[in-house]
Amino acid sequence: MRFTCARRITAVAAAGLGVALLAAACAPSNALTTPGTGRPEKTNLVVDAVPGEGAAGLFIAQRDGLFARAGLHVKIVPVISSTGVLPQMLAGKVDVASGQYTSYIAADAFGQAKMRILAAGYSLGPAVQMLMVRSHGDATSVAGLKGKTIAVNAPASVTSDLLDNLLSSYNISPRQVHLVVLPFPAMPALLAAGKVDAIYEIEPYVTEAEQQFGEEELADIDSGANQNFPINGYGVLASWAARYPNTAATFAKVVEHANELAATNVGVLQRVLSAALHLSPQVTAVMASGFFPTDADPVQLQRVADLMLKYGQLKRPFQVKSIIGG
Repeated sequence: MRFTCARRITAVAAAGLGVALLAAACAPSNALTTPGTGRPEKTNLVVDAVPGEGAAGLFIAQRDGLFARAGLHVKIVPVISSTGVLPQMLAGKVDVASGQYTSYIAADAFGQAKMRILAAGYSLGPAVQMLMVRSHGDATSVAGLKGKTIAVNAPASVTSDLLDNLLSSYNISPRQVHLVVLPFPAMPALLAAGKVDAIYEIEPYVTEAEQQFGEEELADIDSGANQNFPINGYGVLASWAARYPNTAATFAKVVEHANELAATNVGVLQRVLSAALHLSPQVTAVMASGFFPTDADPVQLQRVADLMLKYGQLKRPFQVKSIIGG
């Protein structure tokens, strides 16, 4: 059954209430403690980031001057997905990636590069990542997607894994759908034009798809085994972290503080997403929000590697705790 607009607003309102209660209980201090064990060895950083709510901590740290106060000068470069960032990092053109954990795990597991996860970025919450279809289109249920074309932002990624997990609960195997790769911002228009049958979309583009094209939510990705699933974080080469330990510690501490702000201050989150992603207040006022962890929990992140193993992205079990930390 398709989600109605009323159900979506109710979900967003409930999430907002939870944030408000959390803010009252543990509002962060305005002061940013000096992170790291010393001055950053490298102060000019390039960070590749997938534009979306998952990078909110990064955007807040940049906009509110948290990086600058910690002695870092950060340039944010938007990318379609983090899967193609590794060559840039190996070439020394990118210092940090803000993207899916699957990219870091796969690179390390297959010996492409030793990686480190510096900080957590974002985890699923209700209605923040949705399977969407055209209004009055052919697909009226998830079961009806068998044989259909679905857009994802990257193959062999956390999005394709979570999609497979969702479809499996409707007895649809990965081989029974056709995946095409599209950037998240481009998906709503191409769905409206009938180029694909469904899209795996993230906020804020879920809200834009509804408001601009009247597209409908078919299923919430944050359900069943996917609930509260860790999506993205901040990764670096292990050699980079070893060469610049103070920089790595400083960056991680700043992001943790920014994530706390994102989690406890709805106004800050809305304003920074509006500016960074060029969104209207009509979008940011109603879009759903996920969770912004302040630490990289190895138990939670192990879920990512286990799902990758389940869907064939890994050949053997991988212990994520081996790549957490600077």
